[in-house]
Amino acid sequence: MPVSALAPRQDSSLTFFLSLISGKFKPGKLWYDPEYRVKYLFRSLAWPVDTWKMVTTIVREPLMREILPVQHTLPSKIHRPYLYSGMSMAARTHAIISHYQYVKQLSSPRLHQAMLTPQGVELMNFSGKSGETFTVTLACTGRCEREGEVNLLFRRNGVQLAMVTFAVTVINGEKVAIVGGIQGAHRDTPHELIREATKSCYGLFPKRILMEALTLICAATDIKKLEAVSDNGHIFRSLRYRLKKRSLFHASYNEFWETLNAQPLSDKLYQLPLSFVRKPLEEIASKKRSEYRKRYELLDLMREQFSQTIA
Repeated sequence: MPVSALAPRQDSSLTFFLSLISGKFKPGKLWYDPEYRVKYLFRSLAWPVDTWKMVTTIVREPLMREILPVQHTLPSKIHRPYLYSGMSMAARTHAIISHYQYVKQLSSPRLHQAMLTPQGVELMNFSGKSGETFTVTLACTGRCEREGEVNLLFRRNGVQLAMVTFAVTVINGEKVAIVGGIQGAHRDTPHELIREATKSCYGLFPKRILMEALTLICAATDIKKLEAVSDNGHIFRSLRYRLKKRSLFHASYNEFWETLNAQPLSDKLYQLPLSFVRKPLEEIASKKRSEYRKRYELLDLMREQFSQTIA
């Protein structure tokens, strides 16, 4: 039986909660493990207010029930580090609920679809100077679910080279996108492919292209701030994962954010500009000017394709 068939409309918050801990309702593989369900029960008892708020919201909000087969840890996600280390339980709960309220209110059907489905929506499709096909896809894959709710994926000829994971919350009445993680290509992917992709995109790194795409999403959906986790703020730096997951954290987030003129908000977060300044062509050395011109043309094409996709 497919997991989606196991997501009936619940009669009450208590019914839903009991069905989770009893194993009657299993949103995903983890919930088949009795030990996982027992941990969920005890953590729920330790943090009853926020757990109940999350359970009640899932029950009342059809959109959150709809995403359970993909984000199957949604009921228990608040019990673990989320988005950035040191985030309080109440802040995690608010961030997740706010994100799905944001998705619910999206005026673009295509963006709405992208943020609720594993296959997502291809936002951009363009050719590199060597003839390769590059795509940028927005999706809710369920991957890196501790780093956010949705993923932006960059692919070269179908091979994934980078992924950005983020969520949108509300802080002081303003929508804020928070990037909880950036992943490069799979470890089995030759690094040469990334170098070739960067060269074919006129010097734009795969991760930079994804951040350009994220700024377009921010502009289109009235997001007022863009924040991103620092090296020290990544969830794998939290006490819970520091030893177990430290081998998985290699990239320097700080260095990358600073190339985008980001400013540190704290030791956990950076604030990024909502658009990235282009250096005037007349200030660029003549031997590099042609490359920059083509880079800017590619960025303009991305913007145009994005606008057409979400219309």
